[in-house]
Amino acid sequence: MLDFKFGGPIEPELFWDREKEVGFLIDRLSKIKAGVKHNYALVGPRRMGKSSILGFIEPKLARKGIVPVFIDCEGREFASQAELSLELLLNSWGNSVLDAFFEHAGLANKIKVKLRDFIVGTKDKIISALSEALGRLRALEMKTASSYLELRLEFEKATSVRAPSPKELMKMLDDTLDLAERLGEEMDRYFVLMLDEFQNVSKFRKPIDFLPAFRRHMQAQRRVAYLLTGSNIGMMELLLQRPFGGHIPLEWIGTFERGVAKDFLKERFEALGRGIDDKTIGEIVDFTGGHPAYLNWFGERCCREVPAGGKITVELVQEFEEKIFEREGLMHVFEEDLSRVSPKRGKMYSTFIEMAGHDLESPSKISKFVPRSTPSEIILYLRRLEQRGFVRKQARGRYLIVDDMLKRYIKRKIHST
Repeated sequence: MLDFKFGGPIEPELFWDREKEVGFLIDRLSKIKAGVKHNYALVGPRRMGKSSILGFIEPKLARKGIVPVFIDCEGREFASQAELSLELLLNSWGNSVLDAFFEHAGLANKIKVKLRDFIVGTKDKIISALSEALGRLRALEMKTASSYLELRLEFEKATSVRAPSPKELMKMLDDTLDLAERLGEEMDRYFVLMLDEFQNVSKFRKPIDFLPAFRRHMQAQRRVAYLLTGSNIGMMELLLQRPFGGHIPLEWIGTFERGVAKDFLKERFEALGRGIDDKTIGEIVDFTGGHPAYLNWFGERCCREVPAGGKITVELVQEFEEKIFEREGLMHVFEEDLSRVSPKRGKMYSTFIEMAGHDLESPSKISKFVPRSTPSEIILYLRRLEQRGFVRKQARGRYLIVDDMLKRYIKRKIHST
């Protein structure tokens, strides 16, 4: 059933538009089976639908005989239990590859252990789950998966009483990053690894620098293609230029075009039995700028307020245009975004606030509103904000804030006070 949904990746049945991007990616990524490997990166602001694109193409790749593997490089699935570390990333990576392969090969019912459920937790539970899966894999005579789990068990047992040594961690990293390739060779399979919010791996530099190791494995592999996503736009652009030499094409995921956004709202409201005229639809589209997440938020709120058979009015939409910035709206979302700008709320935070509050684009003008700052300092802060995905550099040294709704929130709730 068609519906609106704000928050988190949307289900494939709720997917809208992006046919051009999706068709292109599926066509290029599936060429791995013909011996032609393409890697791509999807870059765009948060809540723009990048993770939803991964979820949408996952079953389509599977139907083409490719094993799709989703790996969360932000650690959201276990954020309440532990902070993402290199060790946890490798656990998630290896478990995700094995689970996806078991599902694709029709072996999930025989293995009976979903390894993704054991990324974090007590060592005893993790060791027990790995041992159970290993026993079943040995019975199936699956050499690659068995040897990987044997190594994992040794690693888990050793690190239950001490921290892993750099040598142990490097061995685990090499085996994990090459797991899909070795599985593919043994079982005649091809993989697409989808690494969501990839920029987060750049923080893993000691005792092992992750990115050069990942690049080394990626370049040598012939049965694994990669699809990366990232919301920290500047950071992603920097990563793809330096460690990867610009060899991974970057695809921008932005807002819906005006006509697409209007069609989206019209179809959803009709499917949900709510009446709405073109003027009111245009009001929502113009206010949100066609941002998918905010379109869904307005759709949810309108349908909550107006029962099936009723009509959504411009006046109601304008009420929500005020409420979206309040506690009953998305204040918590905007405040979370601002906490990622700069937790200490120093000069970089002031740069962003003054930029938004005064509609400024040039460093020289921004510096006039940030006490004891120079244009050169402001440029440094803007570059950091660009790396974190909050601004984008334009022609002639100007910068624009990526999320116009966040900019409005700052003007209404922070800068004005």
